Amino acid sequence: MRPVVIGTAGHIDHGKTALVRRLTGIDTDRLKEERERGISIDLGFAHLTLPSGRRIAIVDVPGHERFVKNMLAGATGIDIVLLVVAADEGVMPQTREHFAIVELLDVRRGVVALTKSDLVAPDFLAAARADVAALLERTPLREAPIVPVSSVTGEGVPDLMAALEGAVAALPERDAAGPVRLPVDRVFSIEGIGTVVTGTLWGGSIRPGDALELLPAGAPVRVRQVEVHDQPTPEAVAGQRTAVAIHGVARADVARGAWLVSPGRFRAGTVLDVRLRHLASAGRDLTDRARVRVHLGATEALARVVLLEGGPLAPGGVALAQLRLEEPVAAVPGDRLVLRAYSPAATIAGAVVLDAHAERRARIDPALRRRLETFERGGLREAATLLIEEAGSRGIGDSEIASRLGADATAVAEAVRGVSGIRTLGDERYLTESAWDEARARIEAAVTKYGETHQLREGIPKGELKSLLARELPGPLFDQALTSLLEERRITTRGNRVALPHAGPVLAPAQEAAIAGMERKLSDGGWQVPDVAELVKGVPAGQKPQEIIRYLVESGRVTKISADLLYPAARWAELEAQVLEHFSRNPSLTMAAFKDRFQISRKYAIPILEHLDRTGLTRREGDLRVPGPRARPR
Repeated sequence: MRPVVIGTAGHIDHGKTALVRRLTGIDTDRLKEERERGISIDLGFAHLTLPSGRRIAIVDVPGHERFVKNMLAGATGIDIVLLVVAADEGVMPQTREHFAIVELLDVRRGVVALTKSDLVAPDFLAAARADVAALLERTPLREAPIVPVSSVTGEGVPDLMAALEGAVAALPERDAAGPVRLPVDRVFSIEGIGTVVTGTLWGGSIRPGDALELLPAGAPVRVRQVEVHDQPTPEAVAGQRTAVAIHGVARADVARGAWLVSPGRFRAGTVLDVRLRHLASAGRDLTDRARVRVHLGATEALARVVLLEGGPLAPGGVALAQLRLEEPVAAVPGDRLVLRAYSPAATIAGAVVLDAHAERRARIDPALRRRLETFERGGLREAATLLIEEAGSRGIGDSEIASRLGADATAVAEAVRGVSGIRTLGDERYLTESAWDEARARIEAAVTKYGETHQLREGIPKGELKSLLARELPGPLFDQALTSLLEERRITTRGNRVALPHAGPVLAPAQEAAIAGMERKLSDGGWQVPDVAELVKGVPAGQKPQEIIRYLVESGRVTKISADLLYPAARWAELEAQVLEHFSRNPSLTMAAFKDRFQISRKYAIPILEHLDRTGLTRREGDLRVPGPRARPR
C-alpha cells in the first residue's frame, strides 16, 4: 500500500502532541526541555495503525511562533495535514500561519481535529466549527472533515480515525521510481551503529549497502541500516518516514537541512528562478532585493528576492522572481519553497522552483519569459528539449538533464526519444540538428581558412584542427562531425592532414622560380649540399621562403634530414640504396667507411647517420652501424 505521512499543524497549546499521544500511545515530546515547559520545541515522530490495519507515520510539529522553522522542517513532504484547532479558542494566529504554510506546500488533503471539545458548550463548539470552515473556504481543503475530539476522554477519536482513514484512501498513488532524495530533518548517533539521519523519503528507495551522497557538502556515504516505523527493513520507499544509518561521515559533519541523495544526480545551486506568490495576509509590499529566509525541505537559507518583472509586489500578487541564496541548496524544478521575512520572522510568500541552476538576471525579457514558462507549464519532454537547445554544440546527456530537472535519467531518455530535430552522439549526448550543422560548418570553415592562409601546405594537421576548435567543439562531437564530412567527401585527408577535396598548394610564379633555384643548388652540391640558410638566400620575405621549404618537404620533393639539411628525394633514395648494398657485403658500417664512400665531412655524416637510425635503416651499436629493421630481409 502507498506509504503515507500525516503532519500536524496548529497554534501552540491547542493539543497537537496530546492528540498524537491519544491516537498512537507515543509521546512525541522527546526533549527534556519540552517535558519541563509543556510545549513542543522540535519535531516529534510517531506511527499509527488505522482501523483497516494500515500503518502510517505522523510528524508532530511545534506550534509556538518562535519554532515555525522547525514546523517547516516537518511539514514538507507530508501527504495529509491534521489541522488541530482548540474548540475553546478557535482559529488563532499560528493556526493561520501554519495553514498558510500547508497551502504553500500544496498539501491538498486534510482532516481538522476540534480538540478540547469536552470543555465547551455545544453553541461554542458550533462557533469554533464555523470559524474553521471560514478558514478553509476557497482552499483545496474546504471539504475536509471537521471532527470534535477530546484527547482526555477519548470522545470523537473513532470518528477522527475514520476521517483519517478516508483521507488516506483518497490519496493518489505515489511514484516511487527515480533517484533517492531525502531531506534530513534530524541527526543523531547510536553507539555501535554511528551516524543516523531521518526524514521523509521524497523519491527513490534506500537499501542497506547503497552508496549515496550528502548534499550540499557532496560527501559520499554508504547505508548501514534502514528503519521504517522504528523497525529494520530491507528497503524504504518514497513516501515513508525513514531512518538511515550511514557510514563515511561523522555526526558533527551532518546537520538538519542536508540532503541524502543518489550520487551524481543532484547539484546544489545558489540562484533559483521561481514563480513567487506573495501572501495576501503579508501586510505589506514585497520589495525588490528584499532579504528573506527560504525554506526547502528541512533547509533554511538566507536569500535576496529579485523581482524580474519589476517591483514592489503587493500582497496577493504573483510574479516571476529570482532567489539569490547565500548558501547552496539542493533544489530541483517543481520544488515548493516557503519564504519568511528576515525580521521580524513571519511567513510572507511561497514559490515554485522553475530553474534550480539559473544565471543571475535583473529583469525579464520575452526569451526568458518563454523559457521559464516552458519549465513551468511544459512536461519533461519540453523542458529536456529546451536544455538540449541551450547546450548548443556542447551537447548534454541524460544524466545532466536529469540532474537539472530532478528527473530520472531513464525517463529523460524516453521523453527525448523521437523528438524531431535532435541528434544523439556516439557518447550518448544530445544536440540539436542545427548545432550539428553548425559544428560541421565550423570544421569546414577552419579547414578553408587554413588553406587560404597557408597556400603552400597540403592541409591542416588533424590534431591541430581539433585543438583549434576545442573550445567550441568537444572531442566526441568533433570526431563524429569530421567523420561525417569525410564520408560525404566534403573534406578529404592527405596523410594526417585535412583539406578541402580540390584544394592544394598554390604556387605563385615567383615562388616557382625560387623553387627551381633551390633545386638547382641541391643538385649541383653533390652529397655536400648547401644548408637551408644558403638555399633561401636571395628569396624575398614576401615569397615566404620558409613556407617554400615546408612545401618541398611535405610534397616529397626533398627529404628533411635535420632542420638545416635537405636532400633531393631521388638523391636520398640513391644514398639509402648504397647503404643497403654495403650491408649486403658487410655486417657493419663505420663512420670512416661512410665518409669515404660518399666523400663527405663529419658535418654531413653525423646528421645523415642519425636520420638513418631514426628511420630504421641502420641501428647504432657503439661506434658501428648495423642493419636496422628496414634493412633486414622480410
